Amino acid sequence: MRKRVLALLALAGLAMAAWADGGLSLEQAQAEALGHSPRGLKAAAAADEQDWRFSEAQSGFWPRVTLDASHFNEDKFQGLGVTLPLPPHPISFDMPMVYPYTSLGFTGSWTLFEGFSNLYRSAAALAGRQAGRISADWATVQVAQDVRLKYCQALTAQQLEGLAEANVKTLEDHLRMVQDLLNNGQATKFDVLRVEVQLDEARTELLAAQDRVVMARRSLTQAMGLASDARPLSGELPVPQDVSLDAAAADDSPALKARDLQAQAAGKAAMASLGHWAPRLMLVANYQWYNNQDIEIEDFDAYKTAYQLGFAASWELFNGFGSLAHQQQAFAQARQAEQDAREARLKQDYDREFWGRRLRYCVKLYQAKLADVDKAQESVRLATLGQKAGTRTTTEVLDAELDSFRSSAGVVSAQMDAAEALINLELALGKGE
Repeated sequence: MRKRVLALLALAGLAMAAWADGGLSLEQAQAEALGHSPRGLKAAAAADEQDWRFSEAQSGFWPRVTLDASHFNEDKFQGLGVTLPLPPHPISFDMPMVYPYTSLGFTGSWTLFEGFSNLYRSAAALAGRQAGRISADWATVQVAQDVRLKYCQALTAQQLEGLAEANVKTLEDHLRMVQDLLNNGQATKFDVLRVEVQLDEARTELLAAQDRVVMARRSLTQAMGLASDARPLSGELPVPQDVSLDAAAADDSPALKARDLQAQAAGKAAMASLGHWAPRLMLVANYQWYNNQDIEIEDFDAYKTAYQLGFAASWELFNGFGSLAHQQQAFAQARQAEQDAREARLKQDYDREFWGRRLRYCVKLYQAKLADVDKAQESVRLATLGQKAGTRTTTEVLDAELDSFRSSAGVVSAQMDAAEALINLELALGKGE
């Protein structure tokens, strides 16, 4: 809980500057997500549940005290048949059995031995509580990283929309230019039709880009735990860089720690289920304040006291194999938890390798796309000069500009892919931003 609070305060402090600008920064989005995201709040509630589960397990070491009270307004008690062997003939009569009309008492029991089930249950609950706290802290990191990814996706969608709009505008300008050239006899109908087809395709792509902007923004809002949010984004896509993360830290991943502790908890719970084979020994006590003389509650002079103190033992020898079935379920659950931890470890090893390689590829791709942008811009410049000199056609200039737009879009996509790879690699290594 302390880590979650510190993380929330730190992000909230970073977000204050962005609030003043009226936009939504990444830090502000992460800070709001920590307070509203259902995923983080659910993990915190699960940690609280494990805390109370541990408290429940500790109750097995404490005595139990029960308060009992009763009062009867009407009575017809059973009779005890008594025979007195008196000469010359035995005398028989019914002696009414004495029951309290009013009673108030305390009954206590303290389990001294039950096959060590309480010890194993307490150990299982302790491991579960530790796993719950680690999972809650890790959920905070996952929420922040998820918002970071969705924020980058929203920025990418906006930038690609801008490129699509610029592409449409360029094609519209070319269409007007080609139509003027056609009217002057310097272009053919083929040139006009070709530009029109490209323009129709570009307009369709612009609609798709606009839809991606809306859905990416909605996805970010959902990750923040909000129903709606129309604030403009004020951040920029990060520049891809090949980072060197300590691979050994993967062994200390919070997700794996939580899985291992959950497996330990399941194993201890399975051992606790063996307690049904052992007898139970309890210290029992009873104290009672009762009135068995008259039916009046307020007749305090008629009340008497009684108490009992001793030991009680019980040993359940057969219950229809119910305890045996419960034991086998507990051991099966322990095997499942063990395999879940093993599966998580194998998946993390794969994710670490996959996203590490993916990040290196995306960084190289980004650098190559940057070089392509420079080349495409130079191609546009040369084609434009060639058109003015009469050595290049309008179609060649248009092709060069389309290549330039595609190269710019490739740079943005490579930035997004690199950001996604970095975020997933950090998660695989159990790290935050």
